[in-house]
Amino acid sequence: MARSALARQPLPLTHVLLVEDNPSDAFVVDSLMESNPQVHYKTRHVKMQSEAVHVLDEQSFDVCLLDLTLPDASGFSALIDIQEKAPDMPVLILTGTKDTTLAKRAVGRGAQDYLLKDELEITDLTRAIDYAMERKRVEKEIFQRANCDALTGLANRHIFHSRLQMALARTERSGAGIALLFIDLDRFKPINDAHGHDAGDEALKIVAQRIKTALRSYDTPARFGGDEFAVLLEGINNPRDAAIIAKKMIAVLSAPMPYHGHQLKIGASIGIAFSQEVQSGGVDMLLQNADTAMYHAKKEGGGAYRFYTESMHDETALRLTLEEDLRTALVAQELQLYYQPCVNNDGKTVTGVEALLRWQHPERGLLMANEFLAAAETARLMPRITRWMCSQLRHDIAMWNAHELPPLSIAMNLSISQLDAPDLVEGLIAIAQEDFLGYHRLAVDIHEEAIMPLSGPRFMVLAKLHEMGIGLYLDHFGCSALPLTSLCSLPFSMLKIDMSLIKSMSPEISENVLIGAAIMLAHHLGMKAGAVGVEKPWQAQTLKAHACDVMQGFFTVQPMMAEQLVEWMQNPGKQ
Repeated sequence: MARSALARQPLPLTHVLLVEDNPSDAFVVDSLMESNPQVHYKTRHVKMQSEAVHVLDEQSFDVCLLDLTLPDASGFSALIDIQEKAPDMPVLILTGTKDTTLAKRAVGRGAQDYLLKDELEITDLTRAIDYAMERKRVEKEIFQRANCDALTGLANRHIFHSRLQMALARTERSGAGIALLFIDLDRFKPINDAHGHDAGDEALKIVAQRIKTALRSYDTPARFGGDEFAVLLEGINNPRDAAIIAKKMIAVLSAPMPYHGHQLKIGASIGIAFSQEVQSGGVDMLLQNADTAMYHAKKEGGGAYRFYTESMHDETALRLTLEEDLRTALVAQELQLYYQPCVNNDGKTVTGVEALLRWQHPERGLLMANEFLAAAETARLMPRITRWMCSQLRHDIAMWNAHELPPLSIAMNLSISQLDAPDLVEGLIAIAQEDFLGYHRLAVDIHEEAIMPLSGPRFMVLAKLHEMGIGLYLDHFGCSALPLTSLCSLPFSMLKIDMSLIKSMSPEISENVLIGAAIMLAHHLGMKAGAVGVEKPWQAQTLKAHACDVMQGFFTVQPMMAEQLVEWMQNPGKQ
Protein backbone atom coordinates (compact mmCIF):
# COMPACT_ATOMS: atom_id res chain seq x y z
CA MET A 1 0.00 0.00 0.00
CA ALA A 2 2.79 2.38 0.92
CA ARG A 3 4.69 1.52 -2.28
CA SER A 4 1.68 2.17 -4.51
CA ALA A 5 1.02 5.50 -2.73
CA LEU A 6 4.66 6.45 -3.24
CA ALA A 7 4.48 5.51 -6.90
CA ARG A 8 1.47 7.73 -7.42
CA GLN A 9 3.27 10.84 -6.15
CA PRO A 10 3.90 13.32 -9.01
CA LEU A 11 7.42 13.71 -10.37
CA PRO A 12 9.27 16.98 -9.79
CA LEU A 13 8.29 19.42 -12.54
CA THR A 14 10.94 21.49 -14.36
CA HIS A 15 9.91 24.07 -16.96
CA VAL A 16 12.41 24.21 -19.83
CA LEU A 17 12.69 26.79 -22.59
CA LEU A 18 14.37 25.17 -25.61
CA VAL A 19 15.66 27.68 -28.17
CA GLU A 20 16.77 25.58 -31.15
CA ASP A 21 16.15 26.16 -34.88
CA ASN A 22 17.12 22.65 -35.99
CA PRO A 23 14.05 20.35 -35.68
CA SER A 24 16.19 17.18 -35.48
CA ASP A 25 18.32 18.54 -32.63
CA ALA A 26 15.20 19.79 -30.84
CA PHE A 27 13.60 16.34 -31.20
CA VAL A 28 16.66 14.60 -29.74
CA VAL A 29 16.80 16.93 -26.71
CA ASP A 30 13.06 16.65 -26.12
CA SER A 31 13.17 12.85 -26.40
CA LEU A 32 16.01 12.60 -23.92
CA MET A 33 14.17 14.71 -21.36
CA GLU A 34 10.95 12.69 -21.80
CA SER A 35 12.87 9.48 -21.14
CA ASN A 36 13.99 10.61 -17.68
CA PRO A 37 12.01 8.54 -15.14
CA GLN A 38 12.87 10.79 -12.18
CA VAL A 39 11.95 14.28 -13.43
CA HIS A 40 9.06 15.59 -15.48
CA TYR A 41 10.43 18.17 -17.94
CA LYS A 42 7.79 20.42 -19.46
CA THR A 43 9.37 21.90 -22.57
CA ARG A 44 8.47 24.97 -24.59
CA HIS A 45 10.24 24.90 -27.95
CA VAL A 46 10.91 28.05 -30.01
CA LYS A 47 13.12 28.47 -33.08
CA MET A 48 14.21 32.12 -32.91
CA GLN A 49 15.55 34.66 -30.48
CA SER A 50 12.58 36.96 -30.98
CA GLU A 51 10.19 34.12 -30.11
CA ALA A 52 12.17 33.36 -26.95
CA VAL A 53 12.00 37.00 -25.77
CA HIS A 54 8.26 37.08 -26.47
CA VAL A 55 7.64 33.84 -24.58
CA LEU A 56 9.60 35.11 -21.57
CA ASP A 57 7.16 38.02 -21.38
CA GLU A 58 4.36 35.49 -20.88
CA GLN A 59 5.92 32.74 -18.79
CA SER A 60 8.81 31.99 -16.44
CA PHE A 61 11.09 28.96 -16.81
CA ASP A 62 13.44 27.03 -14.57
CA VAL A 63 16.15 26.67 -17.23
CA CYS A 64 16.88 27.61 -20.84
CA LEU A 65 18.68 25.41 -23.39
CA LEU A 66 20.06 27.77 -26.04
CA ASP A 67 21.63 27.22 -29.45
CA LEU A 68 23.91 30.18 -30.20
CA THR A 69 23.31 29.97 -33.97
CA LEU A 70 19.75 31.08 -34.76
CA PRO A 71 18.10 32.55 -37.89
CA ASP A 72 17.69 35.98 -36.27
CA ALA A 73 20.73 35.98 -33.97
CA SER A 74 24.34 34.93 -33.90
CA GLY A 75 27.16 35.08 -31.42
CA PHE A 76 26.07 36.23 -27.97
CA SER A 77 23.13 38.47 -28.90
CA ALA A 78 20.52 35.81 -28.06
CA LEU A 79 22.25 35.05 -24.74
CA ILE A 80 22.41 38.73 -23.82
CA ASP A 81 18.74 39.40 -24.69
CA ILE A 82 17.53 36.32 -22.81
CA GLN A 83 19.62 37.22 -19.74
CA GLU A 84 18.22 40.77 -19.74
CA LYS A 85 14.68 39.43 -20.00
CA ALA A 86 15.09 36.68 -17.37
CA PRO A 87 18.20 37.39 -15.26
CA ASP A 88 17.36 34.69 -12.69
CA MET A 89 16.98 31.88 -15.23
CA PRO A 90 20.05 29.63 -15.78
CA VAL A 91 21.13 29.17 -19.41
CA LEU A 92 22.82 26.07 -20.87
CA ILE A 93 24.49 26.40 -24.29
CA LEU A 94 23.89 23.73 -26.98
CA THR A 95 26.61 23.56 -29.59
CA GLY A 96 26.83 21.31 -32.64
CA THR A 97 30.47 21.99 -33.39
CA LYS A 98 33.54 20.36 -31.96
CA ASP A 99 35.11 23.79 -31.62
CA THR A 100 33.88 24.79 -28.17
CA THR A 101 35.59 28.19 -28.14
CA LEU A 102 32.36 30.13 -28.63
CA ALA A 103 30.50 28.01 -26.08
CA LYS A 104 33.24 28.55 -23.48
CA ARG A 105 33.13 32.29 -24.11
CA ALA A 106 29.38 32.15 -23.56
CA VAL A 107 29.99 30.58 -20.15
CA GLY A 108 32.32 33.48 -19.44
CA ARG A 109 29.42 35.81 -20.25
CA GLY A 110 27.07 34.23 -17.74
CA ALA A 111 25.85 30.91 -19.18
CA GLN A 112 26.03 28.08 -16.65
CA ASP A 113 27.56 25.40 -18.89
CA TYR A 114 27.64 24.03 -22.45
CA LEU A 115 26.71 20.67 -23.99
CA LEU A 116 27.80 19.05 -27.27
CA LYS A 117 24.74 17.99 -29.26
CA ASP A 118 26.48 14.96 -30.81
CA GLU A 119 27.44 13.57 -27.41
CA LEU A 120 24.20 14.14 -25.53
CA GLU A 121 23.06 11.42 -23.16
CA ILE A 122 20.21 11.45 -20.67
CA THR A 123 22.45 11.38 -17.60
CA ASP A 124 24.67 14.19 -18.91
CA LEU A 125 21.68 16.35 -19.81
CA THR A 126 19.91 15.77 -16.50
CA ARG A 127 23.08 16.41 -14.50
CA ALA A 128 23.84 19.59 -16.45
CA ILE A 129 20.30 20.93 -15.91
CA ASP A 130 20.40 20.11 -12.18
CA TYR A 131 23.84 21.68 -11.73
CA ALA A 132 22.87 24.77 -13.71
CA MET A 133 19.76 25.32 -11.61
CA GLU A 134 21.69 24.79 -8.36
CA ARG A 135 24.54 27.10 -9.38
CA LYS A 136 22.06 29.78 -10.37
CA ARG A 137 20.28 29.37 -7.03
CA VAL A 138 23.57 29.79 -5.16
CA GLU A 139 24.54 32.76 -7.34
CA LYS A 140 21.19 34.37 -6.61
CA GLU A 141 21.61 33.77 -2.88
CA ILE A 142 25.08 35.33 -2.93
CA PHE A 143 23.77 38.24 -4.99
CA GLN A 144 20.91 38.72 -2.53
CA ARG A 145 23.30 38.85 0.40
CA ALA A 146 25.61 41.31 -1.34
CA ASN A 147 23.03 43.56 -3.00
CA CYS A 148 19.78 43.31 -1.04
CA ASP A 149 18.79 44.62 2.36
CA ALA A 150 18.61 41.62 4.68
CA LEU A 151 15.57 42.91 6.57
CA THR A 152 13.27 44.16 3.81
CA GLY A 153 14.55 42.34 0.71
CA LEU A 154 14.78 45.64 -1.18
CA ALA A 155 17.89 46.66 -3.09
CA ASN A 156 20.62 48.04 -0.83
CA ARG A 157 22.53 51.28 -1.30
CA HIS A 158 25.31 49.62 -3.31
CA ILE A 159 23.17 48.01 -6.01
CA PHE A 160 20.81 51.01 -6.12
CA HIS A 161 23.76 53.30 -6.82
CA SER A 162 24.80 50.98 -9.69
CA ARG A 163 21.29 50.85 -11.17
CA LEU A 164 20.93 54.60 -10.90
CA GLN A 165 24.22 55.01 -12.74
CA MET A 166 23.03 52.72 -15.55
CA ALA A 167 19.68 54.53 -15.70
CA LEU A 168 21.45 57.87 -16.12
CA ALA A 169 23.52 56.38 -18.96
CA ARG A 170 20.35 55.17 -20.68
CA THR A 171 18.81 58.60 -20.21
CA GLU A 172 21.70 60.25 -22.02
CA ARG A 173 21.12 57.97 -25.02
CA SER A 174 17.31 57.99 -25.11
CA GLY A 175 16.46 61.42 -23.72
CA ALA A 176 13.86 59.91 -21.38
CA GLY A 177 13.97 61.42 -17.90
CA ILE A 178 14.26 59.74 -14.52
CA ALA A 179 13.08 60.86 -11.10
CA LEU A 180 14.71 59.97 -7.80
CA LEU A 181 12.63 59.87 -4.63
CA PHE A 182 14.43 60.03 -1.29
CA ILE A 183 12.21 58.92 1.61
CA ASP A 184 12.72 59.46 5.33
CA LEU A 185 10.17 58.06 7.77
CA ASP A 186 8.41 60.36 10.21
CA ARG A 187 7.89 59.29 13.83
CA PHE A 188 9.92 56.10 13.44
CA LYS A 189 12.23 56.57 16.43
CA PRO A 190 9.33 56.81 18.94
CA ILE A 191 8.15 53.37 17.75
CA ASN A 192 11.59 51.87 18.43
CA ASP A 193 11.69 53.62 21.79
CA ALA A 194 8.18 52.72 22.91
CA HIS A 195 7.80 49.19 21.51
CA GLY A 196 11.35 47.93 20.98
CA HIS A 197 13.48 47.10 17.95
CA ASP A 198 11.36 44.11 16.98
CA ALA A 199 8.46 46.48 16.40
CA GLY A 200 10.75 48.79 14.47
CA ASP A 201 11.94 45.94 12.26
CA GLU A 202 8.37 44.82 11.61
CA ALA A 203 7.40 48.37 10.72
CA LEU A 204 10.29 48.60 8.25
CA LYS A 205 9.17 45.38 6.55
CA ILE A 206 5.64 46.75 6.22
CA VAL A 207 7.00 50.04 4.89
CA ALA A 208 8.98 48.18 2.22
CA GLN A 209 5.91 46.25 1.10
CA ARG A 210 3.76 49.38 1.03
CA ILE A 211 6.35 51.28 -0.98
CA LYS A 212 6.25 48.53 -3.60
CA THR A 213 2.44 48.73 -3.82
CA ALA A 214 2.72 52.42 -4.73
CA LEU A 215 5.18 51.75 -7.59
CA ARG A 216 5.12 50.41 -11.11
CA SER A 217 6.52 46.93 -11.72
CA TYR A 218 9.74 48.26 -13.28
CA ASP A 219 10.56 50.91 -10.65
CA THR A 220 13.45 50.23 -8.26
CA PRO A 221 12.93 50.72 -4.50
CA ALA A 222 15.85 50.46 -2.07
CA ARG A 223 16.56 50.75 1.63
CA PHE A 224 19.56 52.93 2.34
CA GLY A 225 19.73 52.01 6.01
CA GLY A 226 17.90 52.98 9.19
CA ASP A 227 14.59 54.56 8.20
CA GLU A 228 15.79 55.93 4.85
CA PHE A 229 14.55 54.59 1.50
CA ALA A 230 15.00 55.61 -2.13
CA VAL A 231 13.08 54.91 -5.34
CA LEU A 232 14.27 55.11 -8.95
CA LEU A 233 11.51 56.05 -11.42
CA GLU A 234 12.49 55.69 -15.08
CA GLY A 235 10.65 57.24 -18.01
CA ILE A 236 9.50 60.25 -15.97
CA ASN A 237 9.55 63.57 -17.81
CA ASN A 238 6.60 65.31 -16.15
CA PRO A 239 6.90 66.32 -12.47
CA ARG A 240 3.18 65.63 -12.15
CA ASP A 241 3.82 61.89 -12.71
CA ALA A 242 6.41 61.78 -9.92
CA ALA A 243 4.06 63.76 -7.66
CA ILE A 244 1.27 61.21 -8.20
CA ILE A 245 3.54 58.38 -7.04
CA ALA A 246 4.86 60.42 -4.09
CA LYS A 247 1.31 61.26 -2.94
CA LYS A 248 0.29 57.62 -3.19
CA MET A 249 3.36 56.61 -1.20
CA ILE A 250 2.67 59.14 1.56
CA ALA A 251 -0.92 57.90 1.75
CA VAL A 252 -0.03 54.21 2.12
CA LEU A 253 2.76 54.90 4.61
CA SER A 254 0.58 57.10 6.82
CA ALA A 255 -2.01 54.32 7.31
CA PRO A 256 -1.74 52.65 10.77
CA MET A 257 0.32 49.46 10.98
CA PRO A 258 -1.01 46.72 13.28
CA TYR A 259 1.52 45.26 15.71
CA HIS A 260 0.55 43.01 18.65
CA GLY A 261 -2.62 44.92 19.43
CA HIS A 262 -1.06 48.34 18.78
CA GLN A 263 -1.59 50.63 15.82
CA LEU A 264 1.81 51.98 14.81
CA LYS A 265 1.60 55.33 13.09
CA ILE A 266 4.37 56.33 10.72
CA GLY A 267 4.51 58.96 8.02
CA ALA A 268 7.03 59.88 5.36
CA SER A 269 8.85 62.95 4.06
CA ILE A 270 9.88 62.66 0.41
CA GLY A 271 12.34 64.65 -1.66
CA ILE A 272 12.17 64.46 -5.46
CA ALA A 273 14.97 65.27 -7.91
CA PHE A 274 15.13 64.86 -11.70
CA SER A 275 17.95 63.78 -14.00
CA GLN A 276 17.43 66.92 -16.11
CA GLU A 277 18.68 69.01 -13.16
CA VAL A 278 22.01 67.18 -13.01
CA GLN A 279 24.72 68.59 -15.23
CA SER A 280 28.04 67.00 -14.37
CA GLY A 281 27.53 65.66 -10.84
CA GLY A 282 25.92 62.40 -11.96
CA VAL A 283 24.62 59.93 -9.39
CA ASP A 284 26.02 61.67 -6.33
CA MET A 285 24.55 65.03 -7.31
CA LEU A 286 21.13 63.50 -8.00
CA LEU A 287 21.15 61.76 -4.62
CA GLN A 288 22.22 64.95 -2.89
CA ASN A 289 19.46 66.95 -4.58
CA ALA A 290 16.79 64.46 -3.56
CA ASP A 291 18.15 64.35 0.00
CA THR A 292 18.09 68.15 0.14
CA ALA A 293 14.47 68.26 -1.01
CA MET A 294 13.57 65.60 1.58
CA TYR A 295 15.21 67.67 4.31
CA HIS A 296 12.96 70.61 3.39
CA ALA A 297 9.86 68.41 3.45
CA LYS A 298 10.90 67.15 6.89
CA LYS A 299 11.69 70.63 8.17
CA GLU A 300 8.23 71.87 7.14
CA GLY A 301 6.50 69.32 9.32
CA GLY A 302 6.80 66.03 7.41
CA GLY A 303 4.07 64.02 5.73
CA ALA A 304 4.74 65.79 2.44
CA TYR A 305 6.93 65.81 -0.67
CA ARG A 306 9.07 68.59 -2.07
CA PHE A 307 10.76 69.02 -5.45
CA TYR A 308 14.40 70.05 -5.47
CA THR A 309 15.01 73.67 -6.45
CA GLU A 310 18.23 75.60 -6.94
CA SER A 311 17.42 77.83 -3.96
CA MET A 312 17.62 74.79 -1.69
CA HIS A 313 21.24 74.25 -2.64
CA ASP A 314 22.52 77.39 -0.92
CA GLU A 315 20.60 76.59 2.25
CA THR A 316 21.92 73.03 2.28
CA ALA A 317 25.48 74.22 1.71
CA LEU A 318 25.06 76.61 4.65
CA ARG A 319 23.74 73.79 6.86
CA LEU A 320 26.60 71.46 5.94
CA THR A 321 29.11 74.25 6.60
CA LEU A 322 27.46 74.90 9.95
CA GLU A 323 27.69 71.19 10.85
CA GLU A 324 31.39 71.13 10.01
CA ASP A 325 32.00 74.36 11.93
CA LEU A 326 30.17 72.87 14.90
CA ARG A 327 32.47 69.85 14.94
CA THR A 328 35.40 72.25 14.98
CA ALA A 329 33.73 74.30 17.72
CA LEU A 330 33.62 71.32 20.07
CA VAL A 331 37.36 70.87 19.70
CA ALA A 332 38.24 74.57 19.71
CA GLN A 333 36.08 75.24 22.82
CA GLU A 334 33.88 77.80 21.06
CA LEU A 335 30.71 76.71 22.85
CA GLN A 336 29.76 78.71 25.90
CA LEU A 337 27.23 78.65 28.71
CA TYR A 338 25.43 81.88 29.51
CA TYR A 339 23.36 82.32 32.66
CA GLN A 340 20.06 84.17 32.88
CA PRO A 341 19.34 85.19 36.51
CA CYS A 342 15.82 84.45 37.79
CA VAL A 343 14.24 86.63 40.50
CA ASN A 344 11.26 86.10 42.73
CA ASN A 345 8.18 88.28 42.50
CA ASP A 346 9.75 91.22 44.30
CA GLY A 347 11.78 91.68 41.12
CA LYS A 348 15.07 91.83 43.04
CA THR A 349 15.95 88.68 44.95
CA VAL A 350 17.95 86.31 42.74
CA THR A 351 16.77 82.75 43.35
CA GLY A 352 18.57 80.93 40.59
CA VAL A 353 19.89 80.92 37.02
CA GLU A 354 18.98 79.27 33.76
CA ALA A 355 21.94 77.81 31.84
CA LEU A 356 21.69 78.73 28.15
CA LEU A 357 23.83 77.26 25.37
CA ARG A 358 25.64 79.72 23.08
CA TRP A 359 28.25 79.45 20.33
CA GLN A 360 30.91 82.10 19.81
CA HIS A 361 31.32 81.54 16.08
CA PRO A 362 34.63 82.95 14.79
CA GLU A 363 32.95 84.61 11.78
CA ARG A 364 29.25 84.95 12.61
CA GLY A 365 29.60 86.11 16.20
CA LEU A 366 27.52 84.90 19.14
CA LEU A 367 24.84 82.43 18.04
CA MET A 368 21.76 81.49 20.05
CA ALA A 369 21.00 77.79 20.52
CA ASN A 370 18.06 77.86 18.09
CA GLU A 371 20.46 78.95 15.34
CA PHE A 372 22.55 75.78 15.44
CA LEU A 373 20.79 73.00 17.38
CA ALA A 374 19.02 71.73 14.24
CA ALA A 375 22.43 71.33 12.57
CA ALA A 376 23.75 69.63 15.71
CA GLU A 377 20.89 67.12 15.59
CA THR A 378 21.33 66.25 11.90
CA ALA A 379 25.10 65.93 12.48
CA ARG A 380 24.36 63.73 15.53
CA LEU A 381 26.44 65.91 17.81
CA MET A 382 23.85 66.33 20.57
CA PRO A 383 25.33 63.67 22.91
CA ARG A 384 28.76 65.38 22.74
CA ILE A 385 27.21 68.80 23.30
CA THR A 386 25.23 67.50 26.27
CA ARG A 387 28.37 66.03 27.84
CA TRP A 388 30.15 69.34 27.33
CA MET A 389 27.28 71.29 28.94
CA CYS A 390 27.35 69.06 32.03
CA SER A 391 31.13 69.33 32.31
CA GLN A 392 31.13 73.12 31.86
CA LEU A 393 28.35 73.59 34.40
CA ARG A 394 30.33 71.61 36.98
CA HIS A 395 33.34 73.83 36.31
CA ASP A 396 31.26 77.00 36.71
CA ILE A 397 29.63 75.80 39.93
CA ALA A 398 33.06 75.08 41.40
CA MET A 399 34.15 78.61 40.47
CA TRP A 400 31.03 80.16 42.04
CA ASN A 401 31.64 78.18 45.22
CA ALA A 402 35.22 79.41 45.30
CA HIS A 403 33.86 82.99 45.19
CA GLU A 404 31.33 82.14 47.92
CA LEU A 405 28.25 83.05 45.93
CA PRO A 406 24.97 82.37 47.76
CA PRO A 407 23.24 79.07 46.92
CA LEU A 408 21.45 79.25 43.58
CA SER A 409 19.06 76.88 41.87
CA ILE A 410 20.25 75.98 38.38
CA ALA A 411 18.03 75.03 35.43
CA MET A 412 19.61 73.49 32.35
CA ASN A 413 17.81 74.38 29.14
CA LEU A 414 17.70 71.13 27.14
CA SER A 415 16.29 70.26 23.75
CA ILE A 416 14.16 67.12 23.60
CA SER A 417 16.83 65.25 21.62
CA GLN A 418 19.32 65.79 24.46
CA LEU A 419 17.23 63.41 26.53
CA ASP A 420 18.61 60.70 24.22
CA ALA A 421 22.19 61.38 25.35
CA PRO A 422 23.31 58.08 26.95
CA ASP A 423 25.11 59.72 29.87
CA LEU A 424 22.74 62.63 30.59
CA VAL A 425 21.57 61.24 33.93
CA GLU A 426 25.15 60.53 35.05
CA GLY A 427 26.15 64.05 34.04
CA LEU A 428 23.34 65.60 36.07
CA ILE A 429 24.23 63.42 39.05
CA ALA A 430 27.81 64.72 38.87
CA ILE A 431 26.51 68.30 38.75
CA ALA A 432 24.24 67.76 41.76
CA GLN A 433 27.15 66.29 43.72
CA GLU A 434 29.50 69.17 42.88
CA ASP A 435 30.31 70.62 46.32
CA PHE A 436 27.00 69.30 47.61
CA LEU A 437 24.83 71.40 45.29
CA GLY A 438 22.01 68.93 45.87
CA TYR A 439 19.40 67.53 43.51
CA HIS A 440 16.72 69.89 44.86
CA ARG A 441 18.61 72.89 43.44
CA LEU A 442 18.95 71.38 39.98
CA ALA A 443 16.28 71.40 37.26
CA VAL A 444 15.87 70.85 33.51
CA ASP A 445 13.86 73.09 31.20
CA ILE A 446 11.86 71.18 28.56
CA HIS A 447 10.12 72.99 25.71
CA GLU A 448 6.33 72.69 25.74
CA GLU A 449 6.21 71.31 22.17
CA ALA A 450 8.60 68.52 23.14
CA ILE A 451 6.29 66.71 25.53
CA MET A 452 3.56 66.13 22.91
CA PRO A 453 5.53 63.41 21.02
CA LEU A 454 7.34 62.28 24.18
CA SER A 455 8.38 58.65 23.67
CA GLY A 456 8.82 55.92 26.27
CA PRO A 457 12.59 56.17 26.94
CA ARG A 458 12.52 59.99 27.05
CA PHE A 459 9.56 59.85 29.41
CA MET A 460 11.49 57.41 31.60
CA VAL A 461 14.52 59.73 31.68
CA LEU A 462 12.39 62.63 32.93
CA ALA A 463 10.62 60.37 35.43
CA LYS A 464 14.04 59.21 36.69
CA LEU A 465 15.21 62.80 37.12
CA HIS A 466 12.08 63.63 39.11
CA GLU A 467 12.59 60.55 41.28
CA MET A 468 16.10 61.79 42.06
CA GLY A 469 14.70 65.16 43.16
CA ILE A 470 15.71 67.13 40.06
CA GLY A 471 13.05 69.67 39.09
CA LEU A 472 11.20 69.55 35.77
CA TYR A 473 10.28 72.92 34.29
CA LEU A 474 7.81 73.15 31.41
CA ASP A 475 9.22 75.94 29.25
CA HIS A 476 7.49 78.13 26.62
CA PHE A 477 3.99 77.41 27.93
CA GLY A 478 1.37 78.98 25.68
CA CYS A 479 3.31 78.94 22.40
CA SER A 480 1.72 75.80 20.94
CA ALA A 481 -1.53 73.82 20.93
CA LEU A 482 -0.59 71.68 23.92
CA PRO A 483 -3.48 69.56 25.26
CA LEU A 484 -3.94 70.54 28.89
CA THR A 485 -4.08 66.86 29.82
CA SER A 486 -0.38 66.69 28.88
CA LEU A 487 0.42 68.82 31.92
CA CYS A 488 -0.43 65.83 34.08
CA SER A 489 1.76 63.41 32.11
CA LEU A 490 4.85 64.34 34.13
CA PRO A 491 5.31 65.84 37.62
CA PHE A 492 6.41 69.31 36.52
CA SER A 493 7.42 71.62 39.31
CA MET A 494 7.25 74.88 37.34
CA LEU A 495 5.25 76.16 34.40
CA LYS A 496 7.13 78.93 32.57
CA ILE A 497 4.95 81.27 30.51
CA ASP A 498 6.30 81.96 27.03
CA MET A 499 7.61 85.42 26.17
CA SER A 500 5.03 85.75 23.37
CA LEU A 501 2.31 85.98 26.03
CA ILE A 502 4.44 88.36 28.09
CA LYS A 503 4.86 90.66 25.07
CA SER A 504 1.08 90.69 24.54
CA MET A 505 0.43 91.90 28.10
CA SER A 506 -1.39 95.14 28.80
CA PRO A 507 -0.37 97.70 31.45
CA GLU A 508 -3.92 97.36 32.75
CA ILE A 509 -3.77 94.50 35.23
CA SER A 510 -7.41 93.56 34.73
CA GLU A 511 -6.92 93.01 30.98
CA ASN A 512 -4.33 90.26 31.33
CA VAL A 513 -6.80 87.41 31.61
CA LEU A 514 -4.62 84.81 29.86
CA ILE A 515 -1.63 85.53 32.08
CA GLY A 516 -3.76 85.30 35.20
CA ALA A 517 -5.35 82.06 34.01
CA ALA A 518 -1.96 80.48 33.23
CA ILE A 519 -0.58 81.38 36.67
CA MET A 520 -3.73 80.12 38.37
CA LEU A 521 -3.55 76.87 36.38
CA ALA A 522 0.04 76.29 37.49
CA HIS A 523 -0.85 76.87 41.13
CA HIS A 524 -3.91 74.60 40.97
CA LEU A 525 -1.70 71.83 39.54
CA GLY A 526 0.79 72.27 42.38
CA MET A 527 3.44 74.01 40.27
CA LYS A 528 5.22 77.29 40.57
CA ALA A 529 4.51 79.85 37.86
CA GLY A 530 7.40 81.49 36.02
CA ALA A 531 7.56 84.12 33.30
CA VAL A 532 10.19 84.39 30.55
CA GLY A 533 11.09 87.51 28.55
CA VAL A 534 10.08 90.12 31.10
CA GLU A 535 11.58 93.37 29.80
CA LYS A 536 9.64 96.23 31.41
CA PRO A 537 9.02 97.15 35.06
CA TRP A 538 5.24 97.35 34.57
CA GLN A 539 5.27 93.76 33.24
CA ALA A 540 7.01 92.66 36.43
CA GLN A 541 4.45 94.55 38.54
CA THR A 542 1.54 92.98 36.66
CA LEU A 543 3.00 89.50 37.05
CA LYS A 544 3.52 90.16 40.77
CA ALA A 545 -0.14 91.23 41.06
CA HIS A 546 -1.16 87.88 39.54
CA ALA A 547 1.10 86.04 42.05
CA CYS A 548 3.72 84.90 39.52
CA ASP A 549 6.50 83.20 41.51
CA VAL A 550 9.60 83.65 39.35
CA MET A 551 10.58 86.05 36.55
CA GLN A 552 13.49 86.35 34.18
CA GLY A 553 14.28 88.77 31.39
CA PHE A 554 16.15 91.90 30.41
CA PHE A 555 14.29 93.99 33.00
CA THR A 556 16.72 92.45 35.49
CA VAL A 557 19.80 91.73 33.41
CA GLN A 558 20.79 90.06 30.15
CA PRO A 559 22.26 86.53 30.16
CA MET A 560 25.96 86.54 31.08
CA MET A 561 28.91 84.20 31.38
CA ALA A 562 29.88 82.57 34.68
CA GLU A 563 32.64 85.08 35.54
CA GLN A 564 30.32 88.00 34.79
CA LEU A 565 27.67 86.51 37.06
CA VAL A 566 30.17 86.53 39.96
CA GLU A 567 30.93 90.21 39.42
CA TRP A 568 27.25 91.10 39.02
CA MET A 569 26.15 89.31 42.19
CA GLN A 570 29.07 90.65 44.27
CA ASN A 571 28.26 94.23 43.27
CA PRO A 572 24.61 94.82 44.22
CA GLY A 573 24.84 98.41 42.96
CA LYS A 574 25.03 97.09 39.41
CA GLN A 575 21.79 95.12 39.78
